[in-house]
Amino acid sequence: MLLSIETTEKHGSVALLDGEKLLREIRLPTTDRSAKTLAPALDRLLREEHCSPGNIEAVAVVVGPGSFTGLRVGVATAKAFAYAVGTKIVAVDTMRTVAAAFPCGKGFLSVGVDAQRGDVVAQTFELSAETPQPISERRLISLTEWWGEKDRHSDMIFTGPALERFRTKIPEGVILADESLWMPQASVAGRLAAVRLAAGESDDLWSLVPIYSRLSAAEERRSTELNRLTL
Repeated sequence: MLLSIETTEKHGSVALLDGEKLLREIRLPTTDRSAKTLAPALDRLLREEHCSPGNIEAVAVVVGPGSFTGLRVGVATAKAFAYAVGTKIVAVDTMRTVAAAFPCGKGFLSVGVDAQRGDVVAQTFELSAETPQPISERRLISLTEWWGEKDRHSDMIFTGPALERFRTKIPEGVILADESLWMPQASVAGRLAAVRLAAGESDDLWSLVPIYSRLSAAEERRSTELNRLTL
């Protein structure tokens, strides 16, 4: 039994899986922050599926990139749960989670996550394999640069949470995935985690940390100040 947590965006979710088989997924309310809604959703999920916390064999958590607060809430909750029940924890990347929901076929997929200040974290995947495979590293780029990805491949499809943030700025000629596929889902993250577990892979509870798209504003100011002082 695997418990999966996804809180990188405001459309968070939790899911319970038996191996790669989805038993139930619950969407978190968008009217409140995940810090308020996550614990009640987990409690509801386990109660309604008649699953004791002690029966959970692993916890999957989407570790980013994504919202600063959402990432901290999700990762902290997953680590606390895994520690409390003495189970494994498996980190899943946001970009792979979004890409893995996309149906197999031909072409390329560009996944974008809002990084604030008009930037996105983007990564390109090829769709020809059984599971979308990354053909680039995650990179922090401007919104204009992201739209420019359509010129790299004529069959480039855009997806990811950044589309909701910038839906009013999408230029002509950009091919979009169905809107239902833009957000990372706990169910998809759980299936990816199940594959890792089957291969004997998991992560260290104590060293697991979120993947942030950039430093916080306070950290960037501090870094700028330190650089100025050393010049």
